[in-house]
Amino acid sequence: MRSLIFALSVAATTAELVPKASALALPNPLRRFGGGLGKRGGEKQQPASELLTPGETLVAGAAARMVAQTILHPLDVVRTRTQAVSMGTSSLAESLSFGLIPQVGLSAPAGAIQFTAVRKARKALENALPDDFVKSSQGRFATQLVAAACGAACAGAIRIPQEVMKQGCMVELYPNALVAFSTILAEKGLAGFYKGAVATITRDVMWNSLSFSIFRLLLDYANTSNPKAQYSLGIAAGWLAALATHPFDVAKTRVMTSSGDLTVGLFAQLAGLVEAEGWQVLLSGLVPRLLYLGPLASLVLATNEVIAGALVKARGKAARAGGA
Repeated sequence: MRSLIFALSVAATTAELVPKASALALPNPLRRFGGGLGKRGGEKQQPASELLTPGETLVAGAAARMVAQTILHPLDVVRTRTQAVSMGTSSLAESLSFGLIPQVGLSAPAGAIQFTAVRKARKALENALPDDFVKSSQGRFATQLVAAACGAACAGAIRIPQEVMKQGCMVELYPNALVAFSTILAEKGLAGFYKGAVATITRDVMWNSLSFSIFRLLLDYANTSNPKAQYSLGIAAGWLAALATHPFDVAKTRVMTSSGDLTVGLFAQLAGLVEAEGWQVLLSGLVPRLLYLGPLASLVLATNEVIAGALVKARGKAARAGGA
């Protein structure tokens, strides 16, 4: 199993999803350091994602999350089945496609909502806060942290139903997504799609805000628009955020893969797990989660930047052609 997880992780992080750095003609604000890592003290470039129009932000965010979650779906299955208390009798190989439809189908709208909300929240914060603070390193980190938290909270409207259906399929509570949807709706109504909402929102807001802010901090420090460097920075950001939020992920998975309803609060549930199974339960599934979330952060955040660069470039070409 470990060799399979490792192979999937390597494949995900080395996939040629975008042109090589030398083949990607970056927009003017990004060209100065397009060849690699910029030197500290050099002129800071503005991330391509901050140059997008609202419509372009929606497209880039949707595409980035759909690409990432589709590629990494097998690792998500392994993580979920490692953390769950009980599951069906299918082998690991047989289960790797379980939950794929809600994973892929709902990842695009979740990504669109997330990155659009991040953009709007960041703009609102930048307009409300003093310019000196916004332009400082601490200010940029703080605004990115809060904006990313807002984006994750808004995306929860799609992400929670996605998690409920896909994880139910992954552990074989339901044979497929259609049965999952109809069963949940018939038995519990719309509220059933938001089972474990507190644990999911807590985990998602913390992980997304931390990974997004750490990525932007590293991107600002490295001062690079090189795709390979950006993917590496994304992995580091995803790992650090995953370590900080893993206990909440364990709690979320236990709730969503159980047949009953949660009757206690999030922290009471964590305390109960530790009392019943020992503190080691809070580390269950950590390795596959790190191997999943490192590449996930990398693919979502860095692919968003690469797509943003391509969109800005295309817009510039169109403008030049229109003015000719």
